Amino acid sequence: MKASSGALLAVMAVAALATTALATDYTVDDSLGWDTYVDYEKWTADKIFMVGDTITFKYEPYHNVLEVTEADYGSCATGSPISTHSGGKTTFELGETGTRYFICGIPRHCTNGTMHLKISTVPYDAATAAKMEEAAAAAAPSPASLPSPPADTYADAKAAPAGAPTTSTPASAPRYQQPAAALAGLAIAALVAIAA
Repeated sequence: MKASSGALLAVMAVAALATTALATDYTVDDSLGWDTYVDYEKWTADKIFMVGDTITFKYEPYHNVLEVTEADYGSCATGSPISTHSGGKTTFELGETGTRYFICGIPRHCTNGTMHLKISTVPYDAATAAKMEEAAAAAAPSPASLPSPPADTYADAKAAPAGAPTTSTPASAPRYQQPAAALAGLAIAALVAIAA
């Protein structure tokens, strides 16, 4: 009995790790943030929000974020929000399935047709999460298209004679990060090992 309960705990821990590894933090409208004159329906159109993901609102101090009911969302009513947030940056964890509604409580910011956002969260699915990550990676600029830093950016480039190899990696150099898909593969391998 102890072995099976230990295996169950290990499976649960690995599943939680895999979910966390592939969770996405969405910044509302990536470039413009939470502001007027943004089409948030267009921004959500190609996204699948899953349990474990987060959404981060970044906004100017004259805006705020109200989480509201569906009825208040439809009428832009600000009188009885579920929660009210200000300060320029607010993050919500999408911890369960369902639909959540957000508006700006500043007069006319919701009623003018903008500054309202509906997020529908679906159960976590590892395959979908991996596909979303691959699509995001494909949309990112390739390293070849990024500009090279000036030679004098690195202190050890000045100290070393021309053509001499450097032995340290500058703090500003890009670092390799383990892809989440590889972590998910490790999690699956651990599950197979436990089951065997």
